[in-house]
Amino acid sequence: MWGSVDINKKVVIDSNNNTFTFSVDSNQYTLTIPNGTYRNVRDLYEDELIQAITKEANKQSIPVIFRFGGMHYDEVYEVLVIEHTDKNNEHVLDNFTGSANDTLFGNIKFNLLPRD
Repeated sequence: MWGSVDINKKVVIDSNNNTFTFSVDSNQYTLTIPNGTYRNVRDLYEDELIQAITKEANKQSIPVIFRFGGMHYDEVYEVLVIEHTDKNNEHVLDNFTGSANDTLFGNIKFNLLPRD
């Protein structure tokens, strides 16, 4: 799943936008992202926000991988990409909500199969 929010910048997470909820194969998960200002610069391969989200997901053994992905629609922007860890079978990732959704993910932009 490719989000639609550009996160190639400093992203501020606080108590107003720190929860990210989504479903994986009908199992709902909620991540609480630690408050802070996260720097995400694709050109420098720095992705503090992705690291923080991954750390929280690992605590719950959520079977997904979070990545920093680039898209180009008249302008280049970097978005949150979420992939299931099982690349051999189809899985459903949906119901993206929570106070952090507008900051981190937005809407599903692409639903593409992972590539090696």
